[in-house]
Amino acid sequence: MTTTLITGANRGIGLELVRKFLAQGHDVIATARDPETSNELNATGAKVYPLEVTDASSVAALKEAVGDQPIDYLINNAGIGSFAAFKDLDYDAFANMLAVNTIAPIRMIDTFLDNIAASDVKMAASLSSMMGSIENTQASFGLIYRTSKAGLNMALRAAAPELAEKGVTLLALHPGWVNTDMGGKQAPVNPAQSAAGLYTVITTAEPSSELRFLDFEGKTHPW
Repeated sequence: MTTTLITGANRGIGLELVRKFLAQGHDVIATARDPETSNELNATGAKVYPLEVTDASSVAALKEAVGDQPIDYLINNAGIGSFAAFKDLDYDAFANMLAVNTIAPIRMIDTFLDNIAASDVKMAASLSSMMGSIENTQASFGLIYRTSKAGLNMALRAAAPELAEKGVTLLALHPGWVNTDMGGKQAPVNPAQSAAGLYTVITTAEPSSELRFLDFEGKTHPW
């Protein structure tokens, strides 16, 4: 059976990704900071583990729990957002966002690299954002969020050729402007629509030694 590991799976896009992958017959390992209160996630039937993505010991504990089990798809979904512009910068919040959105996905790929490489598919997909596009940035709105996602894109792009030597393919994905706690109620895409699109993009992507930046409809996104 195909195995998928999804972080930040207790709500929003993450929860819908769990439901979608389970519905398609995957064995799903899902993480949440507090599994005991993640009632909707627990109800899906996924294997749920605690994970604080910024805590090295928490990531190591998850690795120990998973052991040497092959992971076909690793999906770095966990993330946080901010709309703060330059004039509103909070540097503690800046550092925390880089830790969650930029460093944590790389740590997850690094920690579980042998599991991914041991699978049949060998895919690691990380949720980025259109706001991480340097080419499309025209204002300071969301500065620290933009920076964290642009940094993620760069780290993934730099790592992709080296990981390709192990047969591992990396993807950076824009999930759409989604109606979640982060995206806001005015967003036009609902989490289930985003998850359905992401599922198709992730599971149909061909192996590649280069990072691709794609949206949830499979369209190439500008860097």
